[in-house]
Amino acid sequence: MKLLLVVAFIAVAVTAGLSIPLNEFEDVVDFQDWDEAAVDEDAGVRQRRVTCDLLSFGGVVGDSACAANCLSMGKAGGRCNGGICECRKTTFKDLWDQRFG
Repeated sequence: MKLLLVVAFIAVAVTAGLSIPLNEFEDVVDFQDWDEAAVDEDAGVRQRRVTCDLLSFGGVVGDSACAANCLSMGKAGGRCNGGICECRKTTFKDLWDQRFG
């Protein structure tokens, strides 16, 4: 049921996006000089709790998702500590060379 709802939402979004004629879309878009635009320094606050908080259903997936995330960044794994994913300081290459090199 959830999958059907997600597919229906995506279909509606794509259909709505394709139904706007291109010449009308150009009038709607507000062109501005991005070099002169005001930049809010606090707008880009990054929350690092997705892998441990949202994926920790039952306490099983959280540490695995954190370790996979750290491996994708080149670290040698990681674990959840208080809802925050903490990666190891050593890289995967260093760990590999230490064990097999």
